[in-house]
Amino acid sequence: MLAATGSAGDLVLQPTAIEPDVVADALMKGIAEERFLILPHPEVAGYYQARAAEPDRWLATMNHIQQKWEAGE
Repeated sequence: MLAATGSAGDLVLQPTAIEPDVVADALMKGIAEERFLILPHPEVAGYYQARAAEPDRWLATMNHIQQKWEAGE
């Protein structure tokens, strides 16, 4: 599945990718617990908090990742 993502996938997906069955399990658990926000990756909650608390820093980090990908690093 990740093979079709190309170099962008290599940079941002492959290091932390999880299998579809893990996502499905997280989804079913979230539905059972009646949660609105379901995050299969536990660290993503921290990303959301950082994005909300420090949007300029978050945007700078995303820009850095984009530049790194465009440079082919």
